[in-house]
Amino acid sequence: MTTNGRDFMQLRSEGRPIPVILPQPDVDSKLLDIETSIPATPKLSIEFNNLSYSVCCRKGSKQKKDILRSVSGYFRPGRLTAIIGPSGAGKTSLLSIISGLRSSNLKGSITVNGAERNSELFRRQACYIPQQFALLPLLTVRETLRIAADLKLGSLIHTAEFKSRTVNDIVANLGLLSCLDTYAGDLSGGERKRLSIGVELITNPPVMLLDEPTSGLDSAGSAQVMTLLSSLAQAGRTVVCAVHQPGSQLISLFDDIVVLSRGRIVYCGPRDEILETFASVGYTCPQLYNIADFVLEVVTTPQVDLDRILEVRNAKFEANKLPPYLSAVAQNKRQIVNGSGPPLNIYSGTNGAHNECVPGKALHARSGWKQFLILIHRSIICARRDNTLTKLRIAAHLAVGLLLGFVFYDSANDAVRIQSNVACVFTSLLFLFFGSAMPAVQMFPIEAAVILREHLNNWYSLWSYYVAKVLADLPIQIICPTCFLVFVYWLTGQPLEFDRIWRVWLICVLLTILAQSFGIAAGTACGSQIGVFLVPALNLPLFLFAGFFINLGEVSVYLQPLCYISYFRYAFEGVLQALYGNSRQKLSCSAAFCVLRLPSRILASFDMPSAPFYVLILVMLVWILGLHICVYALFRWKIYLATK
Repeated sequence: MTTNGRDFMQLRSEGRPIPVILPQPDVDSKLLDIETSIPATPKLSIEFNNLSYSVCCRKGSKQKKDILRSVSGYFRPGRLTAIIGPSGAGKTSLLSIISGLRSSNLKGSITVNGAERNSELFRRQACYIPQQFALLPLLTVRETLRIAADLKLGSLIHTAEFKSRTVNDIVANLGLLSCLDTYAGDLSGGERKRLSIGVELITNPPVMLLDEPTSGLDSAGSAQVMTLLSSLAQAGRTVVCAVHQPGSQLISLFDDIVVLSRGRIVYCGPRDEILETFASVGYTCPQLYNIADFVLEVVTTPQVDLDRILEVRNAKFEANKLPPYLSAVAQNKRQIVNGSGPPLNIYSGTNGAHNECVPGKALHARSGWKQFLILIHRSIICARRDNTLTKLRIAAHLAVGLLLGFVFYDSANDAVRIQSNVACVFTSLLFLFFGSAMPAVQMFPIEAAVILREHLNNWYSLWSYYVAKVLADLPIQIICPTCFLVFVYWLTGQPLEFDRIWRVWLICVLLTILAQSFGIAAGTACGSQIGVFLVPALNLPLFLFAGFFINLGEVSVYLQPLCYISYFRYAFEGVLQALYGNSRQKLSCSAAFCVLRLPSRILASFDMPSAPFYVLILVMLVWILGLHICVYALFRWKIYLATK
């Protein structure tokens, strides 16, 4: 699409209006007295009144701490707004409430362009960039932006060429051309901040809420980021930043200032009028003094009369309340003229130049299947580049397989060494379990912040991510035990019969997948540090009832249930059945007499078989499915708690 020879994407990147030819229906000429162009970014004016927010002082306590106390204010489009205040004033809480990420223990009202905010729809219009913006460190800048475009832009009207041009425009505007092929984990602080902004600019959001965008940056990096945000605001967006203590150069870039102290808004209005407001109650700023430093010193002084400042502030706030913006009214009138919908909730039907999320359609821009394909592609890229969770695991399985093969060399065919062979089987299963469970503990905690941000920003559904992540790791769960068994099975002299080989392989793969599921559950429920302790602590008792240390028939009747829930028992019995079952011939004997030459007698010495082979497989599959259901429920619960 071109307009007067200018490319659509260039106009969009500049934030300039895109002229259109309106129809000329037979209507009152007053309705046509509106803007003759549709802005690339819809202008959204946000107003909040008497917001109160509280949290429990500690878990299980009914005593609550007030974070925000009846705060009122507004954020205007086309202006860069700073929220300043001392630590603990409620800056982050206010941003997360406005963005819709927190809704519990909340009182008050929030309106957008005069209409009551619909949290679900507004979340499609607004992007919230937290202080610690998590990025996948093994993706390059180009891949990060392109995958974000694939997930956030639908495919009906957004072609691959359109997405590429969008990414190129964002990279050029953010000054990231020199690091397109750099991993996100290797970026500098300023580059990471700009990339985090670029990821959210994919959908051209009309509202941008940023928490401490200059945190951890030097003065040059801070000025670069804030200058970028100022230019984004000038294009018509509503840009709000919570900043701790900006310098004189940074504070001059802001158009409006909101001052928070002790959970109350002390000032909300233009930057040019803040000194006049404080001077009217007796607090005069010295010449050549940083405005932010002066304001923070005043509001943090214990004996300062905040009530007097609030009284003056409230009077100014009521006098300066803004009417609905012309662009919003014009858009509303245009809907009436074109007969495209009712005039209410004028912010709910558009989301920038290219958002397909409208009322009545799906929450996400892509279907569940498309989300799955994109996410599994991303997970495979990260897994392939991960030296710890991928390459090191394969190398460890090869090394340990060789070690066990040499230690128990040719022990399978000699009845004299039957105990050594069974010990080799048990040790192999132990290694396969812990070799898969321990790395899996870190799998989701590492990406937890990324999952939370992307899911809450409606990039994808939780099930799409979870299934893609688990399936992307499935090849490793197959390769590792296969590499391990190649050496152990052959060097220890196990029977080279296809039926026995595939049964042993199947049991080992299922145990590896089950171990991964258990590790994921432990890491998701308790985090990586506690999860590393819980995996051995919870599984060692189950190893006792596997049948190696004590026969199943010798276990006390009170402890028998532990034998039935021990998945390790089913894996151990499955391997022994595969090796010594199915009418195997007598073993050779290198001594004068061997008691356990018959394979059936070997199994009987361990009280086996206790169940058919297919039952053992079925039980392990049920364990795997049950663990994944628990993990998914834990994910849901964690996300619910994050929005409280």
